[in-house]
Amino acid sequence: MKKISNSRRNFIGASAALSVAPYIVTSAKAQTAEPLRFGFQNTSWGSIGMVAEAEDMFKKAGVAVTINRFDSGKAVRDAMIANRVDIGVLGTTPLIVGVAKGEVAPVAMAMYAGRTNALVVGKNSGIRSVADLKGKKIGTQIGSATDTVFVTKILAKYGLKKEDVTLVNSKFENHVAALAGKSVDAFAGVEPFPSVAVTEGIGTSLLDYYDFDMVPVWLGINKPVLEKRRDAVLGFLRGWVATIDIFKKTPDRAATIVQENFTKMGFTVSKPAIATMLGKLEANPNYVPGLEAYLKEESQLLVTGKQIPAMPNWAQLLANPLVQQIKRA
Repeated sequence: MKKISNSRRNFIGASAALSVAPYIVTSAKAQTAEPLRFGFQNTSWGSIGMVAEAEDMFKKAGVAVTINRFDSGKAVRDAMIANRVDIGVLGTTPLIVGVAKGEVAPVAMAMYAGRTNALVVGKNSGIRSVADLKGKKIGTQIGSATDTVFVTKILAKYGLKKEDVTLVNSKFENHVAALAGKSVDAFAGVEPFPSVAVTEGIGTSLLDYYDFDMVPVWLGINKPVLEKRRDAVLGFLRGWVATIDIFKKTPDRAATIVQENFTKMGFTVSKPAIATMLGKLEANPNYVPGLEAYLKEESQLLVTGKQIPAMPNWAQLLANPLVQQIKRA
């Protein structure tokens, strides 16, 4: 019998169970204030948060911040609505629901991540196209942006409906183990888990999301925090923008930190795989053209599905981005 590699054993076991000076300021008063509570997910979408924590970027910007980690943006959103997190990294679906049902608002971007989402099928499943998924079991973290795009855009393009497949609600970190154990035939996942499945010979990447969706990943905030602690939020954003500079100017350093984070979580992922993963995301704190129309389209799907009561006022929510203010300061 073929020996299972250490990386595969470690990963499946765990799944189942600097040029930043322009944005850095120092403020002793800010550091002694009540910390801002920041949440991000333990996937590629949380990589900016991982680097910010490792490099003390918020402290360098004069802001006290506590870090909270979650398995998905949906979980971050729920913590924000419950007032356990002040600022969080969110996919579009969790953001929209947070805006509609809580006090959440967009405050900046984390990245545009279409290539970090992928549909992965079992290595010897015989599935060659999305159309072949009819009647199959698909692992997906229901309620996430990754799940929403898969159900509303990818299946539809290939003539399938949600009812044509069996959706198995499972956390991103459990997708590889589920595919290896054949409890699902495929999964709709987010990096690094698709790359791990492929490099370990467990699955084949059928497609990524790039041609279907820009997959914006947001930095959301509870509005009362912005209203009452604006200076601290501006300091947080200075640290955030400076961290994104690390990704752009010293990518090897960012890759090392992210790899160390996954190692601490019990996942053995090679440095080249991490570098490839980070190369699939566009770290960018700015709003790009077309975001308002994109949010309206995604919101309408949720209104039609009765997941939110009404269309949020996106023009108002996206007005006067604070990132531009800190860059002018």
